[in-house]
Amino acid sequence: MQYCPTLTDTDCRLASRLESFVPEEIFDIHVHPFNPRHFGPDAWKWLREPIERQLGCAEHRAEVSRYMPSRRIHGLYFGMPHATADRDAINEEVAREVKTHGSSLSRALALVSPQDSVDAIASLLNGGSFCGLKVYHVYSGRLDTMNASIEEFAPEWMWKLLDERGGILMLHIVRADAMEDECNQTSLRRLCRKYPRCRLVLAHVARSFNYRHARRGLGALVDLDNVVVDTSAVTECESIRAALEILGPRRVLFGSDFAVDAAKGRCISTGERFFWLHPDSLPEVSRPAAETAMTLVGIESLLCLQEACEDMGLNRADVNDIFLNNALRLLRGHLPEAAVPEVESGPGLWKRAREVISCGTGLMSKRAEQFGAHHWPSYFSRCSGCEVWGLDGSRYLDFAGGIGAVLLGYADPNVTAAVRRRLSLGSYCTLLNPEEVQLAEELLALHPWAGKIRYSRGGGDAMAVAVRTARAATGKSGVAFCGYHGWHDWYLAANLGDGTMLDGHLLPGLEPRGVPRELTGTSVPFRYNDLASLRAALDKLEGNLAAVVMEPMRSQLPQDDFLQKAAAACRKRGAVFVVDEITSGLRYGFPGALSRFGVDPDLAVYAKAMSNGFPFGVVVGRDDIMTAADPSFISSSYWTDGVGPAAALAVLRKVQKTQAAEEIWKRGTALQEALLQISAEVPVCQWTVGGMPASPTMRFDLGAETSLAQALYVRLMRERGILASGVCYLMLAHREEHRERYLEATREVLGMIGKAIETGRLAEESKGCGCGRSGFARLA
Repeated sequence: MQYCPTLTDTDCRLASRLESFVPEEIFDIHVHPFNPRHFGPDAWKWLREPIERQLGCAEHRAEVSRYMPSRRIHGLYFGMPHATADRDAINEEVAREVKTHGSSLSRALALVSPQDSVDAIASLLNGGSFCGLKVYHVYSGRLDTMNASIEEFAPEWMWKLLDERGGILMLHIVRADAMEDECNQTSLRRLCRKYPRCRLVLAHVARSFNYRHARRGLGALVDLDNVVVDTSAVTECESIRAALEILGPRRVLFGSDFAVDAAKGRCISTGERFFWLHPDSLPEVSRPAAETAMTLVGIESLLCLQEACEDMGLNRADVNDIFLNNALRLLRGHLPEAAVPEVESGPGLWKRAREVISCGTGLMSKRAEQFGAHHWPSYFSRCSGCEVWGLDGSRYLDFAGGIGAVLLGYADPNVTAAVRRRLSLGSYCTLLNPEEVQLAEELLALHPWAGKIRYSRGGGDAMAVAVRTARAATGKSGVAFCGYHGWHDWYLAANLGDGTMLDGHLLPGLEPRGVPRELTGTSVPFRYNDLASLRAALDKLEGNLAAVVMEPMRSQLPQDDFLQKAAAACRKRGAVFVVDEITSGLRYGFPGALSRFGVDPDLAVYAKAMSNGFPFGVVVGRDDIMTAADPSFISSSYWTDGVGPAAALAVLRKVQKTQAAEEIWKRGTALQEALLQISAEVPVCQWTVGGMPASPTMRFDLGAETSLAQALYVRLMRERGILASGVCYLMLAHREEHRERYLEATREVLGMIGKAIETGRLAEESKGCGCGRSGFARLA
């Protein structure tokens, strides 16, 4: 390789493609000043021969500006490591350079070795010139340094020093498999958890010069909040894209690897290894052509970053984070507070939302007031598995479970892959998506009693379709129902004559404003497991009964063959038996909860878990009923969008393969037993555990103080990094360690609430928590 002081036409042409991509202000997180006097005669010949001078902060800005012109450039500077390096001289010069020629926001790291004195390094960090340390494998003290463990060149005392100061550690991991190496993963996970205030930068996308190491290894870093990666000298788009996808754009930082960036060439993956392709690696006859055709490592790396951002669909804010804001946030505590970009808080954005969006958001169960608007994070920046990241980067373990809509886990890779394929091929056009037919055939195979299906893009809409279908097929309009079934007129009509009719089914006092009063008497509720209540509702609708609508179960199991008797009573009167599996489908059984009881409905409605977070709903029905309703106009453009069916197909196949419903039910049974034990330990809380194993319910029974205790519970769990509410929706992504963390936090929090109750301080302790409303009662 050779340092190239001038740009070729190829370099200029390629650099021009970056003009609209690179922001006006950047922070280069990976910069090596260079002075040939600090190294042995054979070190860094490819730099020494063409320059024979010092490369400092000014030279860095000038050189990077060749392919990123007119940018304001800051940097994190540290010496180039080499076995012959005079580290003391290098550190002195780097500190002097940054102070005299660096930008106001530029900072420095000290180049150190495990053989250095702990006191000496502590003194360096205390001196104010360095905000952290740069380590390197050549100082590991072993001959085969490329096989060094992390502790061999970044010993624990360094981590401890940095943890005490909130310092930065720049680490170039080694070993053949880089981030995929189990030794590296074990070391990083142990050290980062033990020293959480040490902020770790894994150089070169955790040394992912072979992109396969990034794809298979970066997942080990997801739950380590003090780890970021830089893009320095990485010239494979796949590596950067893997980092953006697995870690998110808030944990990827631009780095040039100056002065390596000024050499021509690129790194190429091959098998499980990589090699550097540059003019000197080619036969002599090819070198002149290669000099012209190849571009600088820095340009090549930026093009890969640009392509990865485009592939991921990142926006301008994401790109600004990568080039500037992430570095400023990383260096918080080492920069003027005014220089660190503020992130709008969830409560602040919720306050804005309340001003411009009716009710703040479209789903009542997600309104911040349900959890305490002054503290609830409200908005997420990304989610994966069973974890959610707030706008400020805070990571939460989520047991609120997306209000039951996600069964497998957030951003499930199989579902995401299916949706990504559909999006890349187009999701909507004049013609139909063939996956509609594939999904329908698979759904009908799972429901041998059914003959047709009809799609929608949400549970409430699907329920409205089912009720319209029943009314069209019977020619009648009356609906007897129990449980919660959405927001549509047919349901809220129950409250037109008596505002308390839905009290046992939804929110007490819910007003049916906007529902035509002409629908009075068309919907009558009954109570679950109460046959007399069902018969009374049927009698009230005698002669006008179109359907009986109910969930198979919600918070209690059917007793005394209630489902069979309800179906028989419905059919005896010539009505359609509609089962709402929106919450229970796939969660309480496969394909739905009815599979547990041997009852076949006339119509079954699915949504929520069926598509794992993507908009989708479906009505599965008997052929004669569905066909009889065909003349009714039931139609919507986006019911033919391809994303929902693609997600649902992927979900069905994965749920079958993993036996997710059975597994989650088993895990939930164990969780419920543990929660009941915790409740028994703190009887003063009157904390009742109920519901189904796949979605246990927890509530305080403290009379007027119930909402205070609930609000305090939500806040204290959030302070421990857990999103919790009155319902725990389990996902396949919840593993044993997640369950244990949730139970440990719950035990601690209930103990605190119990003490507050005993000392009469509950009102004081819960002050400022918000109302703590539990949302829908959703009793079945």
